[in-house]
Amino acid sequence: MIEGFATLQDSQDYFSDKQAIKRSTPWFSVSPIALGTHLGEMTEANSQLYRESMEHALNNGINFIDTAINYRGMKSERDVGKTLKKLIEKEQSLKREEVVISTKAGIIPGDIDAGLVPKDYLQKRLLEGGVIRKSDLNIVEHQRHTLAPSYYSFAVGESRKHLNLETIDIHYIHNPELSMMVLGPEDFYQQLQQLFVLYEKLVKHGHIRFYGIATWDAFLNDPEESGYISLDKAFRIAESIAGKDHHFRFVQMPYNLVKNEANQKASQPVSGKMLTPINAAAELGLYVTVSAPLAQGKHFNKKSCARDFLNHAVNTKGVLSAMVGTKHVEHVRENLSFLQNGLFERMDPKTR
Repeated sequence: MIEGFATLQDSQDYFSDKQAIKRSTPWFSVSPIALGTHLGEMTEANSQLYRESMEHALNNGINFIDTAINYRGMKSERDVGKTLKKLIEKEQSLKREEVVISTKAGIIPGDIDAGLVPKDYLQKRLLEGGVIRKSDLNIVEHQRHTLAPSYYSFAVGESRKHLNLETIDIHYIHNPELSMMVLGPEDFYQQLQQLFVLYEKLVKHGHIRFYGIATWDAFLNDPEESGYISLDKAFRIAESIAGKDHHFRFVQMPYNLVKNEANQKASQPVSGKMLTPINAAAELGLYVTVSAPLAQGKHFNKKSCARDFLNHAVNTKGVLSAMVGTKHVEHVRENLSFLQNGLFERMDPKTR
C-alpha cells in the first residue's frame, strides 16, 4: 500500500504551478471543489469514466477526493485506489502527500465485485464472519446502520485495501442519524464515545489521520426531532477521550441554494448560543465539507445554473470544500475553469 498522508507543505506546493485556488487547514490545503464519487451505475463503464475524471482532476488542481465504502457497491473506493496507484506509483506524477482522501463507513454496504448485495454482505461477511452481531444493527426502513467499533475497525481495513493507502486522511461516520433514530440520545452518545475511542486508536496506529461525522439531516434538524445530533456533544466526547489534541476535526452536511439550513437555521447550541450548523462547527474548530452542492441538478433553470449553485456553496463562510460528483472529464474541466478564473474567493474558510 502507498505510505504517507497529506501534509501542509506538500499540499500547498501542489497548487504552486496549477493556477488553482486552495483552502487551508492547519494540516493540509485542499481545493474548494472536491471530486465526489457517490452517483453512477456499478459498471466498469462508469468506473472508467470516474478514473479518467479523477486522473484529470488530480493532475490539474483538484487534490481532494471524497468516497465511501458503500458507494457503487465498493467500486468507487476501488476506482480511487486504482487511480492513486497509477499516478503515485506508476507514473509518479503525483505525491501521496499532495492529495487528501476522505471516505466513510456505517451504512452496511454491498460488494458488487463479489456478487453480494448489502443483505448478503451483512450475512456472509459481517455476521458469519464475526465482525458484528445482529444486536449491533440499527434498522430504519431499508437502511441498516451500525456504530459497533468492531465494524469500523473492519471497514477502515477494507477501505485502506480498496484505496491502496496505508493512511486515510479523513474517515467519517456515515449518516449516524440512522442509529440515533433507533437508539435514542443516551445510548447513541454512549456508543459514539466507544467509537471515538477506537478512532483515536486508529490514528495512533497510522490507519487514519482524522475522523469526522458525515450526515444528511442530523445537524440540520431541530434538537427535539428524531435523528438530531449535537455537534457540541460530539466534540466534548472527543475532548473527554483525547483532550485538546483529539482528531475529531471534520464534519460533512448537505448545503446548496435550495437546501440551505446549514447556514440559515440556528439548530446547534454552543456555549449557550443557538448557532447554524456551519457557525457551530467554526466555533468548535471543526472544518465543514458540504455534500449535494448542486442539489443533483434538479433545480437548475434559466435563473440559476451549476455555476450559481457552486459559487453559493463554496463562497459561504465556513465551508472548506464542496463535494461535487463528477464522472465526466468535461465537467472536471468546467470546475477547474471556475477555480482558475478566480470565481471563488482566495480566502481561508475560517476568515471569509
